[in-house]
Amino acid sequence: MRSILSLGILSLAAVAAHSALSVSPWVPIFQGIEQATGTNGASALGPLSVHALRIDLQDPDIRLKLTPPVTNNYVPNVRETLLQTPAEFLVEHRLQVAVNSVHFSPGSYQNPSGTPAVLTGLAISDGQLVSAQTGTEDSESAMLFTTNNQAAFVYFNSPPTNTEGIFTAVAGMYPLLSNGVNISFAYTNSPNNQLHGEQPRTAFGLSQDGRYLILITIDGRQDFSDGALDWETADFLLLFGAWNGMNVDGGGSTCMVKASYCGDPIAINNNSFQYAVGRPGSQRPVGCNFGVYAKPLPGPIQDLVVEPGPTTALITWKTETPATTQVEYGLTQNYGNSTPLDSRLSRTHVANLYGLVTGSNYFFHAVSQAGLDQYSVACRLRPVPAPATRTLVFDVTNSWKYTTNNLDGINWKIPSYDDSAWLGPGPGLLHTENNAAVAPKNTLLPPGIVPAGSPFPRTFYFRTRFSFSGNTSGLSLVFSNYVDDGAVFYLNGAEIYRLRMQAAPTLITNLSPAAGTPCAGTAQSGEAATICPDVFTITGNLLTNLVQGENVLAVEAHNGQGSGTDIVFGSALILSRQGTMAPKLNIFSEDNLATLYWNGQGFSLQQLGSLSTSNSWIDVGSSSNSPVTVPANGTMFYRLRQ
Repeated sequence: MRSILSLGILSLAAVAAHSALSVSPWVPIFQGIEQATGTNGASALGPLSVHALRIDLQDPDIRLKLTPPVTNNYVPNVRETLLQTPAEFLVEHRLQVAVNSVHFSPGSYQNPSGTPAVLTGLAISDGQLVSAQTGTEDSESAMLFTTNNQAAFVYFNSPPTNTEGIFTAVAGMYPLLSNGVNISFAYTNSPNNQLHGEQPRTAFGLSQDGRYLILITIDGRQDFSDGALDWETADFLLLFGAWNGMNVDGGGSTCMVKASYCGDPIAINNNSFQYAVGRPGSQRPVGCNFGVYAKPLPGPIQDLVVEPGPTTALITWKTETPATTQVEYGLTQNYGNSTPLDSRLSRTHVANLYGLVTGSNYFFHAVSQAGLDQYSVACRLRPVPAPATRTLVFDVTNSWKYTTNNLDGINWKIPSYDDSAWLGPGPGLLHTENNAAVAPKNTLLPPGIVPAGSPFPRTFYFRTRFSFSGNTSGLSLVFSNYVDDGAVFYLNGAEIYRLRMQAAPTLITNLSPAAGTPCAGTAQSGEAATICPDVFTITGNLLTNLVQGENVLAVEAHNGQGSGTDIVFGSALILSRQGTMAPKLNIFSEDNLATLYWNGQGFSLQQLGSLSTSNSWIDVGSSSNSPVTVPANGTMFYRLRQ
């Protein structure tokens, strides 16, 4: 009888907690996207802070986006994606909202963005398979979407469901809702799994008619929000309108962001990762993010577009009512600068900013005035350098002279050193290595493959030559390497980089061990595998020793501590030059006037009445700055000249 009474009390407690759950009304934040919040009223089970997004899958402008597969050497179950925060994902793909999604590895909090990752379950991005269904406890459910956003929920994705015709797919860890029923206590995975405790949560749900996709985050591990149990997560999904739903990767990964009017990421929830690592405002880089494209809500200013250049920016927008055009801008929100006021009343607006500093953050305020009505929007921009041009000097199969002799006290790095007695030259990769993940293995170094524990040189020395000609202004040397374990690089006798070696001014000798290993944090940790090349860039004063004509690159590669019996070395060299940005000439007509505009400085606009008189181009006015307005009479051809 005592047992039955205890169960009754527990049941009443659960009912009381359930009754305390509440959600706010939906508020539109973009066309087809609404936002809401939820709470449990700080019940006896602990307070909860819940945030939700409702995506209208029937809105014709809604598009879904999942983290795409890595483009550099994709390897299933080894190198599928690169870690990225939800904010980085949102900015890169110009999304309106984004949230963490599929469970992934490696799971260390210390892994930075760009670390290779493997997803634990089904993931399809833009019709391309990112990760196959694995059938583990961390990927039991899935949501599938066709190109027109028709949605399907897979309660238990084992054996894997047919994904033909699926454009987007995202795996969940386990189901929470099935046909409107909270099935969280079914525990389709291990009931003793710590995931079922009070945790930060990310969950996805679908409405009964399949029209709405509901994304929720529940904060945890913080005073204002302890973290939710499965049944609480499921009940919140129900309250927000879901009929089917699943728990998605949570914990420190739980993070939801939205875009400001000008595309900057704004955190919606308060993720726990930032406090765990002591970096307030930061987000955890995760292996997979889920995002949504949507149009902005209707407003007096529409279609704002910012096109930054190295030292200029082109800003365009539209208004429904004819109005004036001006932009205030500056390094602070006090602005301090402004474009000339264009008092013409127009529905299409163009403004150019000049004299900006590359890499600096600028605030700007676009303003249109129509009588007594003023329309404005405030945003930020960042001038960006023109894309660099790259030239391959040599690749990783480049040939090197090599030796294992102890060269302490010998200036073997300078161009005049006589390396004729060295072995080689031999093409990279130069190695003593039998791991298949290391490639391309071309030159076997002495003493060759030896049994573990056998005598093996600590340090190997390499030299090669390359030619250079041209200006060093705006030049960078980019090195892409496979090194096991560490190395020091020298250009014409001067040290330029230490890779996993003791930091300067520590003296490097023949017996110095490497300070780390390649591919740390991956399944190939300790191996110079193809999935994780070491890339570094040399610029500025480090290029002082680069000379016209022949140059010598010298490298010493070091094994780590212990009795290592392998070595790998190969290096590719790329010349990277800061490029120039060619402007695009744009034009629009309104009220018998044509406005021509472009992003760039130092260009003159020219016009021609007939292409049959191609040598008769004449300058339009005396100004070389955009925009330029001319009468829209007859046929006229225009070009930019620098």
